[in-house]
Amino acid sequence: MPSAFVKTRVSGAIEAGVSGFTGDEQADLRVHGGPDMAIYAYALSHYRDWTTEFPEHAGLWGAGALGENLAMDGWDETDVCIGDIVQIGQTLLQVTRPRKPCFKLALRFNDLRLPRRLVEAGRCGWYYRVLKSGSIATGDEAILVRRLYPDWSIRRVNDLSIAPDADLADLRQLAGLPELAGNWRAQVLAAALAREAVAKQNAFREFTVVGVRDETAQIRSFELAPADGSGIPVAVPGQHLVVRSGQSTSRPYSISVIAATHLQISVKRETGGFSEWLHDSVKAGDRLSVLGPRGSFRLDTSSDAPLVLISAGVGITPVMAMLQAATTNNGARIVPASVSFVHCTRNSDHQAFKAPLSDIGARHPSVRFHTRFSRPLATDRIGVTHDSVGRINKDLIRKIVAPLGACNVYVCGPLAFMSDVSRWINDIGVPGIRVMTELFGPAAGKTPAAGRPRRPQHSRVVFARSERSLQMNSIGSLLELAEAENVPVNSDCRSGVCGACVAKVISGEVGYEFEPVAALAEGEALLCCGFPLTEDLVLDL
Repeated sequence: MPSAFVKTRVSGAIEAGVSGFTGDEQADLRVHGGPDMAIYAYALSHYRDWTTEFPEHAGLWGAGALGENLAMDGWDETDVCIGDIVQIGQTLLQVTRPRKPCFKLALRFNDLRLPRRLVEAGRCGWYYRVLKSGSIATGDEAILVRRLYPDWSIRRVNDLSIAPDADLADLRQLAGLPELAGNWRAQVLAAALAREAVAKQNAFREFTVVGVRDETAQIRSFELAPADGSGIPVAVPGQHLVVRSGQSTSRPYSISVIAATHLQISVKRETGGFSEWLHDSVKAGDRLSVLGPRGSFRLDTSSDAPLVLISAGVGITPVMAMLQAATTNNGARIVPASVSFVHCTRNSDHQAFKAPLSDIGARHPSVRFHTRFSRPLATDRIGVTHDSVGRINKDLIRKIVAPLGACNVYVCGPLAFMSDVSRWINDIGVPGIRVMTELFGPAAGKTPAAGRPRRPQHSRVVFARSERSLQMNSIGSLLELAEAENVPVNSDCRSGVCGACVAKVISGEVGYEFEPVAALAEGEALLCCGFPLTEDLVLDL
């Protein structure tokens, strides 16, 4: 893999210009280099801390080990500030931003812990832009010429970037510093917009479809950005969005990509359903009403336990967001000790996300992939397109999970698949394994019961605590009615499985489109699959 990470110590004077030192290079100019990141400086004193904390890398620690251009003695992140103008030799420099390490830091030391630790400890270093070209030599004194923003040390900027409760006013103030590197300003503005968007997550918002892409013949991805230009809502890998058509019909779709400017959902076409309308009618530039993100199926980014992602069919969708998060380490989250990705689909024609999976595999060779095809094509080849044939079974799960010991396992797919995998993991008997599941596709028994009562053509539904009285026709669920009117209500699976949308029935009766899986107490009803059986229904919401 191309990299300019490893630096060679130089004696004598070296010319520094707008692009950095003569002879210095960056392998990936998308995220490295440029005038705002021309020269990377690092505090020489930090290497004592690194050697103490990670003695197993003692042979590598020392000036240049972290890819810096300047190893500076007597300077660190607490007394270097954004906008500082510094003279070194004949060169005039200005501080622009802290460092956020990419995955190559982990590759350099073969240690996934280092990128996050560098940021968490505040031993991040800082970048300079070159205001006046000239030469710099080993031993030159660094002189602070001018300090513009004494309140904005590199350490404070670094810490603000990883603070989950970052103050919105601080973010706005930092983004307003003209000397701040442009790419860091963009991140700060995105964080500020995201915090502003939190308050909007419990109501439907207009999103613009900014991109449409086919993953397979049956799965299509839609990139969604807030239509008002505000920040994307805060999303945790594994969560879903609720997408609405008109004022009644809505469906949940898992987020497959969480980007700075948009969220992506990936939808499998189902004949006669809402998804068919999305596939056939929605194009780039269209607008959709979106609620969320929502859902309790979330990647635990506070755990460094081995991570196992297991999916079947379109269940790969939320798992992709988790895989991307687990392998995109910018120092803001804990990195799993290892990552295993297990997926089963019919064949290569039905395999979604081939390109991003291939890219992750190339950039992160330590990730363990296992793809199983249940009905491979004649052109599919073991070792090339897939790793084994059949369905995911207990033997495969044992081979993947048992050697890891205590680990976090996320499973997504049909209900029977999740039940089987959960049972197999339990049978393995390894202590400390946590299993989280997410239903994809219809739940077991999701068919109308024989003799199901007919729902009234019109009903009056009262949400008592919200003091709302609404008319409901014979289409849609109680959950969709509540969401359409912005009545606060919890929801997750929307399939009668998890029980998150349970509500107390004060008066009236509730019927179901299909028999719920979740257990209900007397006087309780599930809103996601429920409808009024009586002309008047009063709920404690």
